Amino acid sequence: MARRVAIVYLNCLIICATTTALVSALTINQATTKPRYTKFSASTTEGIGPLATPVSSVAQSKNDDSGVAYYRLFHSKTGATCILLKTDAVVEVVFKLHDLDEQADSFIPEKALIEGDCKNEDYAFMRISWTGYSLVINFAKTPGGERWYISSLGLSVSPDLPQFHGIPIQRKSSIKLYHRQMLIPTTVGKSYSCSELEVPLETDEEDNPPPGLRGTLYLRLLQVQPFMYKSEEFEPARECKPQMLYSASCGIVLQKTLISICFLLFLARFTLI
Repeated sequence: MARRVAIVYLNCLIICATTTALVSALTINQATTKPRYTKFSASTTEGIGPLATPVSSVAQSKNDDSGVAYYRLFHSKTGATCILLKTDAVVEVVFKLHDLDEQADSFIPEKALIEGDCKNEDYAFMRISWTGYSLVINFAKTPGGERWYISSLGLSVSPDLPQFHGIPIQRKSSIKLYHRQMLIPTTVGKSYSCSELEVPLETDEEDNPPPGLRGTLYLRLLQVQPFMYKSEEFEPARECKPQMLYSASCGIVLQKTLISICFLLFLARFTLI
Protein backbone atom coordinates (compact mmCIF):
# COMPACT_ATOMS: atom_id res chain seq x y z
CA MET A 1 0.00 0.00 0.00
CA ALA A 2 2.75 2.43 0.98
CA ARG A 3 4.57 1.63 -2.23
CA ARG A 4 1.48 2.39 -4.31
CA VAL A 5 1.00 5.72 -2.55
CA ALA A 6 4.64 6.60 -3.18
CA ILE A 7 4.27 5.74 -6.87
CA VAL A 8 1.11 7.86 -7.13
CA TYR A 9 2.84 10.76 -5.39
CA LEU A 10 5.82 10.50 -7.74
CA ASN A 11 3.53 10.48 -10.77
CA CYS A 12 1.80 13.61 -9.50
CA LEU A 13 5.13 15.37 -9.06
CA ILE A 14 6.11 14.48 -12.62
CA ILE A 15 2.79 15.80 -13.94
CA CYS A 16 3.16 19.02 -11.94
CA ALA A 17 6.72 19.57 -13.14
CA THR A 18 5.70 19.01 -16.76
CA THR A 19 2.74 21.38 -16.44
CA THR A 20 4.96 24.03 -14.82
CA ALA A 21 7.44 23.83 -17.69
CA LEU A 22 4.65 24.22 -20.23
CA VAL A 23 3.17 27.20 -18.37
CA SER A 24 6.60 28.84 -18.13
CA ALA A 25 7.19 28.41 -21.84
CA LEU A 26 3.82 29.95 -22.66
CA THR A 27 4.45 32.87 -20.30
CA ILE A 28 7.86 33.63 -21.80
CA ASN A 29 6.52 33.51 -25.34
CA GLN A 30 3.71 35.90 -24.45
CA ALA A 31 5.96 38.54 -22.86
CA THR A 32 5.71 41.98 -24.42
CA THR A 33 7.86 45.06 -24.47
CA LYS A 34 6.73 47.62 -21.91
CA PRO A 35 4.92 50.62 -23.44
CA ARG A 36 6.42 53.42 -21.40
CA TYR A 37 5.73 56.96 -22.43
CA THR A 38 2.01 56.84 -23.12
CA LYS A 39 1.19 58.18 -19.65
CA PHE A 40 3.57 61.13 -20.10
CA SER A 41 2.24 62.26 -23.45
CA ALA A 42 0.20 65.23 -22.25
CA SER A 43 0.70 65.86 -18.54
CA THR A 44 4.47 66.03 -18.16
CA THR A 45 6.20 69.37 -17.68
CA GLU A 46 9.17 70.01 -19.91
CA GLY A 47 10.98 72.61 -17.86
CA ILE A 48 11.58 76.22 -18.89
CA GLY A 49 14.04 78.93 -18.03
CA PRO A 50 17.21 80.68 -19.14
CA LEU A 51 19.24 77.53 -19.62
CA ALA A 52 22.04 76.85 -22.07
CA THR A 53 21.25 74.85 -25.18
CA PRO A 54 23.21 71.60 -25.52
CA VAL A 55 25.43 71.43 -28.56
CA SER A 56 23.77 69.08 -31.05
CA SER A 57 25.77 68.62 -34.23
CA VAL A 58 24.59 65.01 -34.63
CA ALA A 59 21.76 64.70 -37.13
CA GLN A 60 18.75 62.64 -36.09
CA SER A 61 17.91 59.68 -38.27
CA LYS A 62 14.52 59.37 -39.90
CA ASN A 63 13.71 56.43 -37.65
CA ASP A 64 14.13 58.43 -34.45
CA ASP A 65 10.94 59.39 -32.62
CA SER A 66 10.27 63.02 -31.80
CA GLY A 67 11.61 64.18 -28.46
CA VAL A 68 15.06 62.62 -28.76
CA ALA A 69 17.77 65.10 -27.71
CA TYR A 70 21.56 65.05 -27.84
CA TYR A 71 23.68 66.20 -24.91
CA ARG A 72 27.39 66.74 -25.48
CA LEU A 73 30.17 67.49 -22.99
CA PHE A 74 33.44 68.95 -24.28
CA HIS A 75 36.89 68.42 -22.81
CA SER A 76 37.90 71.62 -21.04
CA LYS A 77 41.41 71.65 -22.59
CA THR A 78 41.12 70.05 -26.01
CA GLY A 79 37.58 71.12 -26.86
CA ALA A 80 36.81 67.65 -28.17
CA THR A 81 33.67 65.73 -27.28
CA CYS A 82 34.34 63.48 -24.29
CA ILE A 83 30.78 62.41 -23.32
CA LEU A 84 27.89 62.09 -25.75
CA LEU A 85 24.35 61.19 -24.71
CA LYS A 86 21.25 60.75 -26.84
CA THR A 87 17.88 59.99 -25.27
CA ASP A 88 14.26 60.91 -24.73
CA ALA A 89 14.03 60.89 -20.94
CA VAL A 90 11.48 61.36 -18.19
CA VAL A 91 12.10 61.71 -14.47
CA GLU A 92 9.38 60.39 -12.17
CA VAL A 93 9.30 61.29 -8.46
CA VAL A 94 6.81 59.71 -6.05
CA PHE A 95 6.24 61.00 -2.51
CA LYS A 96 3.71 60.86 0.31
CA LEU A 97 1.36 63.77 0.98
CA HIS A 98 -1.38 63.38 3.59
CA ASP A 99 -0.73 59.61 3.53
CA LEU A 100 -1.44 59.44 -0.20
CA ASP A 101 1.03 58.80 -3.02
CA GLU A 102 1.65 61.85 -5.18
CA GLN A 103 3.60 61.77 -8.43
CA ALA A 104 5.53 64.47 -10.27
CA ASP A 105 6.97 63.87 -13.74
CA SER A 106 9.29 65.98 -15.85
CA PHE A 107 10.75 65.55 -19.31
CA ILE A 108 14.46 66.23 -19.55
CA PRO A 109 14.24 69.01 -22.14
CA GLU A 110 16.45 69.53 -25.14
CA LYS A 111 17.41 72.95 -23.82
CA ALA A 112 19.29 72.00 -20.68
CA LEU A 113 22.48 73.18 -19.04
CA ILE A 114 25.29 70.67 -19.62
CA GLU A 115 28.25 70.59 -17.23
CA GLY A 116 30.77 67.99 -16.19
CA ASP A 117 34.37 66.90 -16.02
CA CYS A 118 36.24 64.39 -18.16
CA LYS A 119 39.88 65.32 -17.50
CA ASN A 120 40.53 62.09 -15.58
CA GLU A 121 41.18 59.04 -17.73
CA ASP A 122 39.28 56.69 -15.41
CA TYR A 123 36.45 58.86 -14.05
CA ALA A 124 34.06 61.35 -15.61
CA PHE A 125 30.64 62.85 -14.99
CA MET A 126 27.93 64.77 -16.82
CA ARG A 127 25.41 67.04 -15.11
CA ILE A 128 22.16 67.85 -16.90
CA SER A 129 20.24 70.72 -15.29
CA TRP A 130 16.85 72.18 -16.11
CA THR A 131 14.26 74.13 -14.15
CA GLY A 132 14.32 72.79 -10.60
CA TYR A 133 16.09 69.55 -11.55
CA SER A 134 19.69 68.36 -11.73
CA LEU A 135 20.76 64.90 -12.88
CA VAL A 136 24.37 63.78 -12.43
CA ILE A 137 25.64 60.71 -14.30
CA ASN A 138 28.97 59.34 -13.07
CA PHE A 139 31.12 57.16 -15.33
CA ALA A 140 34.11 54.99 -14.44
CA LYS A 141 36.37 52.33 -15.93
CA THR A 142 36.96 48.83 -14.65
CA PRO A 143 40.44 47.97 -13.32
CA GLY A 144 42.67 47.70 -16.35
CA GLY A 145 40.57 50.19 -18.29
CA GLU A 146 38.95 47.67 -20.62
CA ARG A 147 35.33 48.60 -19.90
CA TRP A 148 33.41 51.70 -18.91
CA TYR A 149 30.18 51.78 -16.93
CA ILE A 150 27.80 54.11 -15.11
CA SER A 151 28.93 53.97 -11.50
CA SER A 152 26.09 56.03 -10.03
CA LEU A 153 23.36 58.55 -10.74
CA GLY A 154 22.13 61.36 -8.54
CA LEU A 155 18.95 63.40 -8.91
CA SER A 156 18.33 66.66 -7.04
CA VAL A 157 14.94 68.38 -7.20
CA SER A 158 13.91 71.74 -5.78
CA PRO A 159 10.97 71.46 -3.35
CA ASP A 160 9.95 74.96 -4.46
CA LEU A 161 8.49 73.57 -7.67
CA PRO A 162 4.66 73.73 -7.64
CA GLN A 163 4.39 69.94 -7.94
CA PHE A 164 6.14 69.52 -4.59
CA HIS A 165 4.35 72.11 -2.50
CA GLY A 166 3.50 70.60 0.86
CA ILE A 167 6.13 67.86 0.77
CA PRO A 168 7.52 67.40 4.31
CA ILE A 169 11.18 68.29 3.87
CA GLN A 170 13.66 70.33 5.84
CA ARG A 171 14.03 73.96 4.83
CA LYS A 172 16.77 74.76 2.32
CA SER A 173 17.06 71.07 1.47
CA SER A 174 16.74 69.46 -1.94
CA ILE A 175 14.83 66.32 -2.78
CA LYS A 176 17.59 63.79 -3.47
CA LEU A 177 17.45 60.36 -5.08
CA TYR A 178 20.23 57.99 -6.12
CA HIS A 179 21.13 54.87 -8.04
CA ARG A 180 24.41 53.39 -6.82
CA GLN A 181 24.70 50.09 -8.64
CA MET A 182 26.81 49.45 -11.72
CA LEU A 183 24.96 50.00 -14.98
CA ILE A 184 25.62 49.06 -18.61
CA PRO A 185 29.28 47.89 -18.58
CA THR A 186 30.57 48.41 -22.12
CA THR A 187 33.89 48.00 -23.90
CA VAL A 188 35.92 51.22 -23.97
CA GLY A 189 35.75 52.72 -27.45
CA LYS A 190 32.16 51.61 -27.98
CA SER A 191 28.83 53.23 -27.20
CA TYR A 192 25.84 51.65 -25.47
CA SER A 193 22.34 51.75 -26.91
CA CYS A 194 18.98 50.62 -25.62
CA SER A 195 15.48 51.25 -26.90
CA GLU A 196 14.10 51.42 -23.35
CA LEU A 197 15.79 51.50 -19.97
CA GLU A 198 14.33 52.11 -16.51
CA VAL A 199 16.59 53.09 -13.62
CA PRO A 200 15.08 52.97 -10.09
CA LEU A 201 16.08 55.83 -7.80
CA GLU A 202 16.23 55.50 -4.02
CA THR A 203 16.82 57.72 -1.02
CA ASP A 204 19.75 57.91 1.37
CA GLU A 205 18.79 57.85 5.05
CA GLU A 206 21.52 60.37 5.81
CA ASP A 207 19.50 62.96 3.86
CA ASN A 208 16.50 62.49 6.21
CA PRO A 209 14.15 61.98 3.25
CA PRO A 210 10.39 62.46 3.53
CA PRO A 211 8.33 59.25 3.81
CA GLY A 212 7.55 57.29 0.67
CA LEU A 213 10.05 59.17 -1.49
CA ARG A 214 11.27 57.22 -4.53
CA GLY A 215 11.76 57.76 -8.22
CA THR A 216 12.46 56.32 -11.64
CA LEU A 217 14.51 57.55 -14.57
CA TYR A 218 12.96 56.45 -17.86
CA LEU A 219 15.33 56.48 -20.84
CA ARG A 220 13.96 55.87 -24.33
CA LEU A 221 16.10 55.47 -27.45
CA LEU A 222 19.19 55.74 -25.28
CA GLN A 223 22.70 55.89 -26.69
CA VAL A 224 25.64 57.01 -24.58
CA GLN A 225 29.42 57.00 -24.73
CA PRO A 226 31.94 58.49 -22.27
CA PHE A 227 35.75 58.58 -22.56
CA MET A 228 35.61 59.59 -26.22
CA TYR A 229 38.96 60.36 -27.85
CA LYS A 230 38.85 59.39 -31.53
CA SER A 231 35.60 60.81 -32.88
CA GLU A 232 32.93 63.44 -32.33
CA GLU A 233 30.21 60.89 -33.06
CA PHE A 234 29.11 57.61 -31.52
CA GLU A 235 31.27 54.56 -32.08
CA PRO A 236 29.59 51.17 -32.84
CA ALA A 237 27.13 50.35 -30.09
CA ARG A 238 26.64 47.48 -27.71
CA GLU A 239 22.89 46.95 -27.78
CA CYS A 240 20.86 45.88 -24.78
CA LYS A 241 18.15 43.26 -24.66
CA PRO A 242 14.59 44.65 -24.58
CA GLN A 243 13.04 44.87 -21.15
CA MET A 244 10.21 42.38 -20.79
CA LEU A 245 7.08 42.50 -18.69
CA TYR A 246 5.31 39.55 -17.13
CA SER A 247 1.92 39.80 -15.47
CA ALA A 248 2.18 39.04 -11.76
CA SER A 249 -1.56 38.43 -11.45
CA CYS A 250 -1.44 36.00 -14.37
CA GLY A 251 1.35 34.09 -12.66
CA ILE A 252 -0.61 33.83 -9.42
CA VAL A 253 -3.71 32.55 -11.23
CA LEU A 254 -1.68 29.96 -13.12
CA GLN A 255 0.04 28.85 -9.93
CA LYS A 256 -3.27 28.34 -8.12
CA THR A 257 -4.71 26.50 -11.10
CA LEU A 258 -1.65 24.24 -11.24
CA ILE A 259 -1.93 23.39 -7.54
CA SER A 260 -5.63 22.57 -7.94
CA ILE A 261 -4.96 20.30 -10.91
CA CYS A 262 -2.20 18.43 -9.08
CA PHE A 263 -4.41 17.98 -6.02
CA LEU A 264 -7.31 16.63 -8.10
CA LEU A 265 -4.98 14.26 -9.94
CA PHE A 266 -3.63 12.99 -6.65
CA LEU A 267 -7.14 12.35 -5.30
CA ALA A 268 -8.16 10.61 -8.51
CA ARG A 269 -5.14 8.30 -8.47
CA PHE A 270 -5.54 7.59 -4.75
CA THR A 271 -9.23 6.70 -5.22
CA LEU A 272 -8.41 4.21 -7.96
CA ILE A 273 -6.00 2.26 -5.73
